Amino acid sequence: MSRVLECSTLVSVILTKVKKGLKKNTPFLAIISFNNSTYCKLLIDKCLELDIHFKHYNLDNPNTKDVISLIDELNKDDEITGILLVEPLPKNVDKYACYDAININKDIDGVNSINQYYLSINRPNIVNSTVLAVIKILESYNISLSGKNVTIIGRSYNISRPLASYLINSDATVSMCHSKTRDLVSLLKNSDIVISVTGVNNLFRSSDLKDDCIIIDVGLGDVLIDSDNISYTPKTKGVGPLSIAFLLENLVTSCKKLK
Repeated sequence: MSRVLECSTLVSVILTKVKKGLKKNTPFLAIISFNNSTYCKLLIDKCLELDIHFKHYNLDNPNTKDVISLIDELNKDDEITGILLVEPLPKNVDKYACYDAININKDIDGVNSINQYYLSINRPNIVNSTVLAVIKILESYNISLSGKNVTIIGRSYNISRPLASYLINSDATVSMCHSKTRDLVSLLKNSDIVISVTGVNNLFRSSDLKDDCIIIDVGLGDVLIDSDNISYTPKTKGVGPLSIAFLLENLVTSCKKLK
């Protein structure tokens, strides 16, 4: 019988921690976006709900210099305690240069290469919120990582790669797949845990997996559930809302670091 790894309770727990943190800290979030994404709207709605101060910069056709110039201003602004670049960035913008321009203690989504490095050596400073969401889901359902074969589908810099570091630090054996991976299904059949981060709808079927496999669907629709032998996160009440909750917890943490 399949098990749905529903996350509503987890979201409530993390947001309760955020609310407690807000009693002693006054974070101020700077959101830099390049289109009107659903993620950005959900984040802003949650900031309004929790009375978290924020500024939203929706940039129209910027170049790399424009974005870095804004980040430099926000780094120098003592009122701003967290900076978020909302994906995707325009193709003409060097996102890695922009990531590295963010003060590492204002980098609330852990994209600066220094924060990525700290995680890789198991000395994390600020960790990507989606990575934290994935790990917390597994922990809350008492799913051990030690000795498990974990397959990550997708090789994104900001989620998949720091996630691989976290999993390796937790003694999992990690395989990372991508568009050039041969015979994906054979690899999936040997996986205890599959974490899909592609955003490609119905990329694989749950019937492709071995019994009792755990599926964490970060892409919110990557897997077609057509069997009853697995555990999986749902499209709603899954990774997305929990990721936003952890982002706001990171914002409170960054505020403490900057005091």
